[in-house]
Amino acid sequence: MALDFIAGCFGGCAGVIVGHPFDTIKVHLQTQDHRNPQYRGTFHCLKTIVARDSVRGLYRGMASPMSGVAFVNAIVFGVYGNVQRRTEDPNTLRSHFLAGAAAGLAQSLVCSPMELIKMRLQLQSESSLGGRVKFKGPLSCLLHIWRHEGLRGVYRGLGITAARDLPGFSSYFVSYEMMTRTTPNPSAFHTLMAGGMAGIFSWLCTFPIDVVKSRIQADETKYKGIMDCIVKSYRSEGLAFLSRGLASTIIRAFPMNAACFLVVTWILNLARKHDSTDKSVQIQISAADETLPIVNQIPQIFIKRHDPLHQQECHHRHRTIRNFVVLAAFQEAICDDEITELINDTFEAHNEGYYLWDTRPSISDLSD
Repeated sequence: MALDFIAGCFGGCAGVIVGHPFDTIKVHLQTQDHRNPQYRGTFHCLKTIVARDSVRGLYRGMASPMSGVAFVNAIVFGVYGNVQRRTEDPNTLRSHFLAGAAAGLAQSLVCSPMELIKMRLQLQSESSLGGRVKFKGPLSCLLHIWRHEGLRGVYRGLGITAARDLPGFSSYFVSYEMMTRTTPNPSAFHTLMAGGMAGIFSWLCTFPIDVVKSRIQADETKYKGIMDCIVKSYRSEGLAFLSRGLASTIIRAFPMNAACFLVVTWILNLARKHDSTDKSVQIQISAADETLPIVNQIPQIFIKRHDPLHQQECHHRHRTIRNFVVLAAFQEAICDDEITELINDTFEAHNEGYYLWDTRPSISDLSD
């Protein structure tokens, strides 16, 4: 649906703006050499990047996810909404789980090359290249990968990305639904908390897979594949490598996903209120039309302006007015001339371009 696309687009943009600095820190921590680490922790990494490249260094590579966020979120929320609505019972958590898994699997085709470019841009440093950067932007990075690694290089890490996103998005949407169902009408604060906690839970379920994905995409020559990356990382670092950058990811997950779900929910609720207002107005108009049964009972008295049948219908005007007077129960309350004027005014107001007759009958015409 178009509404799913719009809400997902704005929600994704809000999440990227809030969470990208934390994502930059996560990537640096996940990909650093454990034998000669540059950073002692999350906050040390933050201070080092700001001191070396200023605040701009935290937002390096943001153009890639921001430029693709509309398409990615169109896939995520579009697939999620359509799959969830087409299940046997859309309100069950099982439906949300299946819809989330389908959305994660579908968006990984776009997300994998986008995250590859983002990561390569995040890892380049101005100081290491004498004040210059290797890639000027996402397009420059994409062309470099295409020329040196081909299509296979562009989609490097696709399998592990899909393996991360399938359980990641299913747990993401299910946990959010569970938390929002605890109250009938969630407030903005409740939505923020539910979205943030859903993001944290999703990352806790998939973070080890994300570590492997980051290492495969960061170095195109060091690892031959997923199992090769896991074996080499375990032999050199032990199981500790699976939690590299977890702290910065958790810190990033809460504000990013809270902002995303808050914006998405706000837009969807705004659209629903607008639709309900339109339906309410239509119901009121229909009810108002039903209060004028005389219009439906004597449609033959409507004569279109300049209609050639006008003259043939004029001889029925006397009987028509008498019937209207009886049905309206106005005969003893107001005079017949005022009734005639009331009829014409009523018909002209509800049927533009129509009138009853050109010349009003006299009182004597009504008395026969």
